[in-house]
Amino acid sequence: MKKIKKKNFNNLIQRRLSEVLILECKDPRFNRVTISRVEAEPNLSSAKVHVSIFPSEQQDELIKSLNQASGFFSRQIGKILKTRNTPQLSFVYDTGYDHSDEIETLLRKVLPKNPRPTKGMQQ
Repeated sequence: MKKIKKKNFNNLIQRRLSEVLILECKDPRFNRVTISRVEAEPNLSSAKVHVSIFPSEQQDELIKSLNQASGFFSRQIGKILKTRNTPQLSFVYDTGYDHSDEIETLLRKVLPKNPRPTKGMQQ
């Protein structure tokens, strides 16, 4: 599959899954979930869905619940896809946001609270 088509396919799945989470899911725990990216296999038989959860407590339970509900999500995706098969979805926790929070916390400890503007910069 061409690279651009695969990227569009991944974006389509990400957008549709986000819509399903917001509009069609009845489980209130899934309101805390954000789809950060989707990586479909080249043959489109499966896709790994990276999710972030805020706040991140009980993330393991939530990922387990998402994987148990993957059949529901696959059916919803299948309603709009124009492919022969619907990819099997597996949900994984995206640690990127947690890493960003750690870096921000460390920077706040190191950087001064009221930095002085440098000469020539406007306030």
